[in-house]
Amino acid sequence: MENKVTVIYCRVSTEEQAKEGLSVESQTLTCKRVAEEEGYSILEVIKDEGKSGKDLNREGIKRIIRLIAEKKINAVYTVNTDRISRNVKDHIYLTDLFRKEKVILRALSQPIMDGSATSITMDVVMAGFNQYHRLVTSEKVKATMYEKARAGYYPSLAPVGYKNISNPNAMERFARKIIVVDEKDAYFVKEAFRLYATGEYNVIDVGDILYEKGFRTRNGEKVFHSKLYEMLKSTFYVGEIHWGEVNLKEGKHEAIIDRDVFERVQRILASNNKHCCRKRKYNWLLSGFIRCYKHACRYTAEWHLGKKIAYYHCTKNGCGKCTEQVKLENMVAEKFKDLEFSQDFIDLVISKVKNVYYERRENYESKRQSLLNQKTAFEAKLRVAENKLLSGVLGDKEFKRIREENSLELEKIDKRMFEIQKSKETNVDIAKEVIGLTKNIYETYQKASPQLKRLLLGFFWEKFEVADGLIISSVPSTLFAELITLQKAYQKNQNTNKINVSNGLISSYDWCAR
Repeated sequence: MENKVTVIYCRVSTEEQAKEGLSVESQTLTCKRVAEEEGYSILEVIKDEGKSGKDLNREGIKRIIRLIAEKKINAVYTVNTDRISRNVKDHIYLTDLFRKEKVILRALSQPIMDGSATSITMDVVMAGFNQYHRLVTSEKVKATMYEKARAGYYPSLAPVGYKNISNPNAMERFARKIIVVDEKDAYFVKEAFRLYATGEYNVIDVGDILYEKGFRTRNGEKVFHSKLYEMLKSTFYVGEIHWGEVNLKEGKHEAIIDRDVFERVQRILASNNKHCCRKRKYNWLLSGFIRCYKHACRYTAEWHLGKKIAYYHCTKNGCGKCTEQVKLENMVAEKFKDLEFSQDFIDLVISKVKNVYYERRENYESKRQSLLNQKTAFEAKLRVAENKLLSGVLGDKEFKRIREENSLELEKIDKRMFEIQKSKETNVDIAKEVIGLTKNIYETYQKASPQLKRLLLGFFWEKFEVADGLIISSVPSTLFAELITLQKAYQKNQNTNKINVSNGLISSYDWCAR
């Protein structure tokens, strides 16, 4: 290359953008002036804006490396080597690359590199200081974020359903930048929890429904179900803050999910994960609960004979005959006939359910009355504005503004009243189901939806071991086994049919109590 060709490299991190003298424009003008004075023609100005110098994962640096490999430049101008990198290892890699390709690195605020031992050593020392500055800044930022979290304010980007805003009038230092509810996305978050809490949808189904309703990523794409799963697990939506070692039950942000709904969702998530309930073409009721007695592996299920009959069977070849789906599911249902809670436990549960329900009903009435009072106040305000308009005291423009504001507030109140009414109805249904369960477990199981049946299966049973189409043993869940131990629950038929199996064949029947 006969001509002296250079590029100008400018970088400014997010933290540095507010500082004077570090803007991309000032860096560009300074480097351009010196490069032209020293006889270089400028190929282009390469910028990395809002990027940290902690690594080389920057488009600008990647562009410089490509230009060097293509032999298109013989110099790089920058105001300081800390613009190139704030990592000693990366700095040494780049300077070695420049020396190897005979490309000059010109940092205007530092002495010119002449290749001597002194200049190379000083360059490495300066790289160490650059890295030290980055690490100290990082420590300060982390310390500030921890203090902000301890004060009850979330110190990072707002999760879905919230947005970051500036609050310049705040008296408290950490309250100058806060997180508030984003009504548009908050609707989708609430809808996700509502749908999943019914037990009738898995995470993928919820994602499909929300996508149809307009829930999108920032790029306008469908939200991954893994992100939805994280959202459903996040305690941030019930008002908590967890940041490193900081764990606060009550943050300063507004909760958008009722804790009862959140806990219900967690129970469903835990049950589905434990018994491997994932999205499949067909949903099998006993998936994850049925095990092969001989091979100790899970049963699978599939349709046969033109999808007229479905079967459960072991995944090992030659394990025995398949068991018809309906037959095996009925055998499992029969197991619930022998389960019963003790009367003192039933009385305790009913008493607890009533207390919780009455408390929530009182809370509902209080919230409802508060909303009615607010609605009355806004309606009265609108009537006053109407009277002033008709009297000529209020102009059309001002009246229109007041009416629009009132309409928006009244719409919010009506929406909130609908939500708490629906929550009350849900509470009644839950109370009814719990009381019904304590009185007749088998009947409650038979009437339950498929999703609720799986929850009941997970509550009472750990697994069922099957051989040649018969249930060999029924293992209760840890929770229900503990209730039996405490004599809060028992089996009405104490003699449970336990079958001895040898070589994969039923050899005898042993009647004994579990």
